[in-house]
Amino acid sequence: MKTILVFFMSFLVCSTFAAEHHASKMADQVKIDNAWARATFALAKSGAAYMTINNISAKELRLVSVSVSESVANDAQLHHTIMKDDVMSMQELDDGVVVDASSGVEFLPGGKHIMLLGLTGPLLAGESLVLTFTFEDESILNHTFAIKDATNAPKSMSH
Repeated sequence: MKTILVFFMSFLVCSTFAAEHHASKMADQVKIDNAWARATFALAKSGAAYMTINNISAKELRLVSVSVSESVANDAQLHHTIMKDDVMSMQELDDGVVVDASSGVEFLPGGKHIMLLGLTGPLLAGESLVLTFTFEDESILNHTFAIKDATNAPKSMSH
């Protein structure tokens, strides 16, 4: 029994170290600016978050997914807004988002954005939420997003 417990504890320590190493590695390669989520009304079932993701490394990166605590929403997805036959709609970015070396990608209203689906409650201005980004190499990065009214959002990002 002691052998199994020691093995399990060793596994947990190694797994935690590997996850922390992946996260710190990504923090050295990516910088997120202007991170905010739009405040919602009380019964809203979805929300949106915006940012600029900057690749400060010398190699291309692919953001493959985003997640959020289940206490905030059931799901988070990378989306973009498209115009087809004079109708604007949103579509999930199934292949993720490529961020070229030494470059950035903006997530703005009317463009690329993060959809928060199945909100468990309203997103209230003045509060914050944490999103977790997963990259193609399985590196992760957590980032805090301020929740703002659209009128208090960065000028370049408001409608």
